[in-house]
Amino acid sequence: MSKISVSDKAQEYFLKIITKQNMKGLAIRLTATNPGTPGAQCGILYCPKEYITPNDEHFQMKGFEIVIDSGVSSFLDDSVIDLGKDDDGGDLLTFHAPNLTKSPLPDDAPLRDKIDLFIKNVVSPSLAGHGGAVELAGVTDDGVVQVRFEGGCLGCSLASVTLQDGIKSQLTQAFPGMIKDVVDVTNHVKTDETYQA
Repeated sequence: MSKISVSDKAQEYFLKIITKQNMKGLAIRLTATNPGTPGAQCGILYCPKEYITPNDEHFQMKGFEIVIDSGVSSFLDDSVIDLGKDDDGGDLLTFHAPNLTKSPLPDDAPLRDKIDLFIKNVVSPSLAGHGGAVELAGVTDDGVVQVRFEGGCLGCSLASVTLQDGIKSQLTQAFPGMIKDVVDVTNHVKTDETYQA
């Protein structure tokens, strides 16, 4: 389970804004996007009680609860949330997550290995709802990522949209400045598993 630290001032601030929402059971969700990559980002969101899942870790604060999806909780371990002031004297909430970009791979691991891990852990599971998957086929020396679709994505008419708007966007955000392009090298043939849009 993650260890997080929320200052008394930050807890008071959260409770104040939650109370204003007038929604019973409203929690605060801590998020991690592209964790374990150079493009990782953390965030703070409202979380209505119907969006709290059995996969969430719970942290009881003064009058409210913070939840974190256990799939990203290790990346938010040792996080510190505090409330200070900005240059104009307004409230400034800070969220410091020292493990956000920490990868299970060594720092000097090849880019191909880092991309492969990201595709297996983040990209491919997002396609599972349509019975699809994607795997890394290769990475060229000049930074072109080659992927191959499988399952429901094989032969799907929306594969090119998924590639450009989904996979390419995810990879370029996760690995800023490291990826020149993302291309599909799949031999698309419709099968009984092909997703019908």
